[in-house]
Amino acid sequence: MHKPTAYTSLKPKCPDAFTCGQKEYWVEIQLVDEAGKPVSALPYTLENEATRSGHLPAYKGSSDGEGLIRVTSLHWLDLTLTVEAQPLADEMQQRPLAISRPPRRSATAGRPIANSWRSNVQISAEQKGYLHHYVTIGELCDSAPQIDKWEAKQLPQFHFPEGKSLKGFELTREQLDKRHVIEICPFRAWVLVLHDTKEYSLANGYNLGLMADMAYAKGGDSVIKQFFLEKCQDLSTTPGYEEYPSYVRALTVDVPFSQRYTSAEFLDSSDKKDSGKGQPLLDSTQLFYVECAGHLVVAWRGTQEGADWLTDASFIPVPCPPELAKAGSIHGGFYDAYKLAQERFNEKFAQIKKSLSEANEIKKLFICGHSLGGALGLTYAAEMKAGEPIIYTYGMPRTFTADAIGSLYPITHYRHVNDADTIPSVPFDANLDNWLYGKFGYLGNTLGFFWALLAEMPTQMLGGYIGEHYWHHGKPVVFFRTAQSVSYEECRVMMNPNTCRRYSYRLPIKAKLFLVPSLSESENQQAKQAQERLVKAYPVDDMQRLFPRNTNPSFDHLTNPMRHSMASEYLPFLNNQLLELAWPQLAMQRKKNREAFKQQMKKYAMQAPEEELMRNKIFLDLQSMLSTTLDITHKLPGGENALTRFKSEAEEKVEII
Repeated sequence: MHKPTAYTSLKPKCPDAFTCGQKEYWVEIQLVDEAGKPVSALPYTLENEATRSGHLPAYKGSSDGEGLIRVTSLHWLDLTLTVEAQPLADEMQQRPLAISRPPRRSATAGRPIANSWRSNVQISAEQKGYLHHYVTIGELCDSAPQIDKWEAKQLPQFHFPEGKSLKGFELTREQLDKRHVIEICPFRAWVLVLHDTKEYSLANGYNLGLMADMAYAKGGDSVIKQFFLEKCQDLSTTPGYEEYPSYVRALTVDVPFSQRYTSAEFLDSSDKKDSGKGQPLLDSTQLFYVECAGHLVVAWRGTQEGADWLTDASFIPVPCPPELAKAGSIHGGFYDAYKLAQERFNEKFAQIKKSLSEANEIKKLFICGHSLGGALGLTYAAEMKAGEPIIYTYGMPRTFTADAIGSLYPITHYRHVNDADTIPSVPFDANLDNWLYGKFGYLGNTLGFFWALLAEMPTQMLGGYIGEHYWHHGKPVVFFRTAQSVSYEECRVMMNPNTCRRYSYRLPIKAKLFLVPSLSESENQQAKQAQERLVKAYPVDDMQRLFPRNTNPSFDHLTNPMRHSMASEYLPFLNNQLLELAWPQLAMQRKKNREAFKQQMKKYAMQAPEEELMRNKIFLDLQSMLSTTLDITHKLPGGENALTRFKSEAEEKVEII
């Protein structure tokens, strides 16, 4: 005979299941940042079905000195944790990011973190047997916090993921009787690493080079806004510019969200909707500007459209207006293009001045541009010189004449020249345009421009010049393709015992070097020993002869307009140099080329022209001093992390030698 089956009674032991004697549960929740440091004194609320139905009061309190929340006497019900929004947002703005970044898809409560990524906090928690969760502040906030200068209706998307924000973080009832470590993503944003220094900074050179390249972006305003107002707020990865042929990562540091980029605008003088005219303007000038708490960047676009080439070609000098310089002249075509931007964007320029003025010198003005953009950038810097702006240009043609250059001393300017790029050689430093204009009228402008593109003609071909010369402004930074020659003397005794001929030829191995002559004059104390060795080994006259002031160094090969591209020539070389210095142990093709060139120099030293050999030794010594250009970045709070992230994401680009 079978025994009767036992059933558990569905009838509760007392009328109120939430208040009678049931098994009690507990939970521990530790709030930490990405460094594993506790987030203390945050007011919290824990709720479940019993508290929401009014049968029990909500569990309230504040995280203790260890960031710990402990609650006992819980029923076997799902729990929801919320934290008071404003204290949480304010506190997490002050917490820095860890180096390693979680994949974007994992930064949502309730979804497992990708198996390929584990933070140090997660590893530590799991080793202790704790459960780990990674969240953004939006997944804990009990309401929307006040965010400085945030005007959009939708909260910042990364920190407040859609569908998961302002609902609290849920723990299932199966997760009771356990300790949970909740790693909170700091409430931060990315900004470019830019240094307010008169010395050359490779971080400045790279990031402002990236901005000069971005000025050419197709889509203009949408690309700029996406990069600065979206990518710079996405902390899952550092922001990158990905438009063919540029696939590069910015060098960025994390800052409190209140110090993020708040303005990003692309300005195009030919834009119909902004011009108020039915037809686009014949000429056009483009630029963009972005602004955060620490700096304001203005990037000018270079030669791209047909009208831009006409601007380049029209280089009759015109007297400088007093707001630019007290004396001298400026390239007429460049000034016309600049005036167009002035007239067209007068309110925007006034807004920039106001923003800088209201910042009480806390906010630094950085200017950049490639080609024509460099010329326009220098013109803008001349107008803004009272604020001592910092400008980095790339492949810039000459813009001002000698007398004007003398009044631009408040401007810190580093002028990048890629090998024998033709454009920095025009207009000639002599007043070629005056001579051609006198001979051919307006046609002389165009003749002079294309004549300069074909070859750099010696001054004697024109019988000397009359008038003031065009000069370059700023300190040069030269990407130099150096070579080595050998020479030998051959005497043919049988034919004529008194006749000998000297032959010379170039050796096959070449190296491209990153030369910053101003390093020999640097005030950087860490560079002093290297500078002293350089000065002791090579007379000052040698340096001045190799890098003459206000003009370009003498190249031992013809100029080439094909070496002018920002995206395929200048930016890859900057990328590679930054990668090399950020990761000295990395094997790179550029380092192999230099080593092979050194071995070639050593092997053929006795046959090489003495002057050329000395020049190459100076250049290699300058190359070796480049590590000092990152000293200021290493000392920046978060600078080491910025360089570590860059080297983990960047890759060596092809250098054309």
